[in-house]
Amino acid sequence: MTQSISLKVPEELDHPLFFSKKETILEKERFAGWSGTIPFEAFPYELLYYNNVEAYAPWNMGALHIKELLEKWKGIDSECSLLFSERKVGQTLVLMKQGVGLFLTAVFWMHGKPVVLSDFRAEMESFTNVPVNLAERLSFILARPAFFHSYRQLSELFREFEKQYVKFMIKNKNSQKNV
Repeated sequence: MTQSISLKVPEELDHPLFFSKKETILEKERFAGWSGTIPFEAFPYELLYYNNVEAYAPWNMGALHIKELLEKWKGIDSECSLLFSERKVGQTLVLMKQGVGLFLTAVFWMHGKPVVLSDFRAEMESFTNVPVNLAERLSFILARPAFFHSYRQLSELFREFEKQYVKFMIKNKNSQKNV
């Protein structure tokens, strides 16, 4: 039987798009290891980390998990595309929230850090493998997550990020061979 625990939403993750309340409930055991079925928009590993609860820290090996995150986005992307083409804009918010959560997770984890929402712009200044004007583009998306233009921007960010990820993996594979 899994035990649910109540956690405070830490300052680092305090953002109205993702957390409308100041507390959330998680099944701690579910995050003791890697789970490809986690709800990324809820940042469960980060919630546990910032609340000093021992759990798996995927950002320590983030590059290993990014391919999976990119695959998840492809499913969300096609669902969003369909909803926007059918003019069902009201149904896109949940998917966009998942997509933005995945994107933030991928960017932070590739740089070996847990996600920080509260001051993501400052955090991302030191990141090297990111799309151009990332902070501004993310701010636009976060301000209007259910808009078609936000979806197009997020889709483009994922495309650019995937290229950065491939370069990062090639570079790191070559540097490991030289060791």
